[in-house]
Amino acid sequence: MCATHLRLNRADSAESAPQNTNLLGLDAVRAWAAVGVVVLHACVPYSNPDVPGLTWATTDTPHSALTSLMWAIEIVIMPIFLVMAGILAVRSMTSRGPLATLKSRTRRLGWPLFLSVVFLIPVDLYAWLLGWLADGVITPRQMRTLKFAEGQDEHLWGLSHLWFLQYLILYIAVLAGTWKWLQRIEPKTVFRIGLPLTFSVSAVVLCFHPEVVWGFQHTFLPVPAKWMYSGCAFAMGVLIARADADLSWLRQVAGRTFCPSALLCIAATVLGIWVLNQRPSDDVQYASAFPVVVSRVTWVSLALLTVAGATGVSLSLIGIACRRVNKIGPVTQRLATASFAIYLLHHPVLVLFHVAAKHGMPSASPLLKMSLGTIIAVLVPVGMHFVFRGMMARRASTVVSQGDQDAPSILTMPTTSEESASERRLAG
Repeated sequence: MCATHLRLNRADSAESAPQNTNLLGLDAVRAWAAVGVVVLHACVPYSNPDVPGLTWATTDTPHSALTSLMWAIEIVIMPIFLVMAGILAVRSMTSRGPLATLKSRTRRLGWPLFLSVVFLIPVDLYAWLLGWLADGVITPRQMRTLKFAEGQDEHLWGLSHLWFLQYLILYIAVLAGTWKWLQRIEPKTVFRIGLPLTFSVSAVVLCFHPEVVWGFQHTFLPVPAKWMYSGCAFAMGVLIARADADLSWLRQVAGRTFCPSALLCIAATVLGIWVLNQRPSDDVQYASAFPVVVSRVTWVSLALLTVAGATGVSLSLIGIACRRVNKIGPVTQRLATASFAIYLLHHPVLVLFHVAAKHGMPSASPLLKMSLGTIIAVLVPVGMHFVFRGMMARRASTVVSQGDQDAPSILTMPTTSEESASERRLAG
């Protein structure tokens, strides 16, 4: 359900410098969208109905407002990150070329993905199992042996929130492979044809596979429908950056489109929750995770509202931020700097808090638990990020100072007569 390559580093800023485009707006969006991802996950135990296909560590007291908040964020959060990723990928390839960008992005995304799969996914797994154990769903023996009852672990295995890194590497590879072809076509023509096309493809995908947004697919390999839907948002960012390098179009239309887009997002949220609450039926023939009794018109309406709300809100927020943000405050700057750490590390921290809050504060308000969970799951990764960065800075400083001590001084004078004679000859 979540999450993203969230990092705009110095290289990205440098690449955009020749285009005189202010990236502070993207930094601001990235910072607070990272917090939005944490809020989304913080709401999961209190949602009713549950997210189809998503197995969480624990469930707690349902809360209707948190359910609505969770789905509203879920609709827009990934399109925001994917559009920004597409914009930055185009900037990088324009400045450095497709091959250099592919190598750079693969290294920057691939290593965190590999290390997280090796070290973080097992931590995530046992945080989940600890919640199941506390709820009495599994026994200590099952937790130790990882052998469960039939169907009990159906949605347990996969990349969890790290799926975004995997998908993004593939999107950048596809863009690098088609870059020369894309450059031969007039940018505005590509934009006029491509933007409606990506919108249509997204809607068609959701008509047949609403679980792409209104559910979760937990796997180790990309899910074709999910990969295509997410790829359409990435493609929108690519099309916009190709046709409008300084994002002036987004800045102009953002203010006028935000309110209608927000209303569409609210309508999609209400309709989606209503659909999820309908009576299940085994007779409904849909290739999706939603065998519920609703008409085809309802499925199409939900798909159109979801795509329209997601597209409008994500583009509007990016455009408004690029137009209005001229200076970033210290809180936003720290969140932006540590946003990748928030993305990677918030999952197990938040899950452990959910388990502790359910059993340690059973009568507390779900709003209070969600708020505390969000704060803790943001502050812990931010603190770890800056502590680690400080340690690396001190280590680098120590290495430099040791190198300075070991290096010969420029004031050292020769001590042998041969060296003195040589220097006199060089001096003339």
